[in-house]
Amino acid sequence: MSQTLIVSTQGRGVIDITAQVNAQLKKADAQLCHVFVTHTSASLIITGNEDPDLLLDVEDYFKKQVADADPNYRHKGQGDFDMSGHIRSILTGEAKTIPIINGKLALGKFQGLYLYEHRSGNNTRKLIITEL
Repeated sequence: MSQTLIVSTQGRGVIDITAQVNAQLKKADAQLCHVFVTHTSASLIITGNEDPDLLLDVEDYFKKQVADADPNYRHKGQGDFDMSGHIRSILTGEAKTIPIINGKLALGKFQGLYLYEHRSGNNTRKLIITEL
């Protein structure tokens, strides 16, 4: 069984989608949840949720490692952030498969599932959630 989750973003950064995905889980006998984002400049990450500075540090790392407006980028279709958004998405990945226990994602105590938006501006992102 697959369902769609639509998430609105407001510029580059992360959104904790753990509760939204848990709310979508319906299949009583499902053991796995597969989440896939259908965009090339947004991705999914699982990381710590205990300290907001952790997420800021992740973004700071990517700012240094995958710079916007690199003059060596040939693809500049939608602005200075376009190619860097694609690279960030490739590095962090577009899908996650997570065990389900007691009808919820079996994440660790300090883990969260995040949609990582790599573009500036407001965007609408589509995720496909499949229970297996």
